[in-house]
Amino acid sequence: MEWNLGGLTLIQKLEIQHPGSLVYYASNDPLFQNLILERYPKVLPFKEQSYDLILTPDSFLPWDLQRVIPSEIEDTLTLNKEWKKFRQKYKVKSAGFHVVGKDKHLYLHPKAIVYPGVVFDTSTGPIIIDEDVKISSFSFLEGPLYIGKGSQIDNARITGGTLIGRSCRIGGEVENSIIQDFTNKHHEGFLGHSFVSSWVNLGALATTSDLKNNYGIVKLKIDSHEVNTGTIKFGSIIGPFSKVAIGVMLNTGAVVDIGSNLVESRISGYQHPFTWISKGSHYQKEAFIADTKKIMARRGINLFEFEEQYLRSLYSELVDSKN
Repeated sequence: MEWNLGGLTLIQKLEIQHPGSLVYYASNDPLFQNLILERYPKVLPFKEQSYDLILTPDSFLPWDLQRVIPSEIEDTLTLNKEWKKFRQKYKVKSAGFHVVGKDKHLYLHPKAIVYPGVVFDTSTGPIIIDEDVKISSFSFLEGPLYIGKGSQIDNARITGGTLIGRSCRIGGEVENSIIQDFTNKHHEGFLGHSFVSSWVNLGALATTSDLKNNYGIVKLKIDSHEVNTGTIKFGSIIGPFSKVAIGVMLNTGAVVDIGSNLVESRISGYQHPFTWISKGSHYQKEAFIADTKKIMARRGINLFEFEEQYLRSLYSELVDSKN
């Protein structure tokens, strides 16, 4: 519901596409219900009746979303009429950037800052640069691409269709990936065909592999289940509030669950929720909560009480109950 899919969340898209319609959710988890009530008071509990549209988690599998990034960006341009106004208003504090392809496919917010030496390539799709984005010199950005409000792009090469959320810090090489809000990948290292959740930190030279040596179909292990992505190009899934240390190599199809802190040189397979350094060890609950508050405070954001309660409940369910 809250994933940033090209500047609009799923809820925002539904509200624009179906004005006046009622939206329901289905969950028996009381803490999740409380979370919905706090964030989306207009979203109602499920009840037996007919529905015009039903969305399930299977509608938003990461490897499927990567394939439809162009349409997600087109949705943003269609649903948010403001972008048409910004199409050719390159009122930035610095001049000297270059556009390869048609200028009309670059949508640059007037409050974005683009330094000399930046190259935008719109020949393969539109590029949307949102409000208060800052892009430093020697960055190459290829469409289709969306960069969210307040994000900073430094010495980066971004290609292959990518969505970047708000208030992210991105550098190095990124290809065909979805990066959610408040995530850092600010240094050299390759992130390819991956899904990275909110509040993730990838250390310098942390790198994902997105192609097996035998060019085989990528299969993911999620807990005790194996999932076939149906593609030979897929990197990693990295859950929210996770940290990957300097120089870590994530093997093809690595899955890092919520709240993990990984420092081993090579990561493969499935990393359980709240993994601390290596499999079988866990981030201490109070240390995780304290670190999360500290990290969020650096962006001027507080962890609300209901959010903390939800994280504590997840920890109890996913770690305490299994020890």
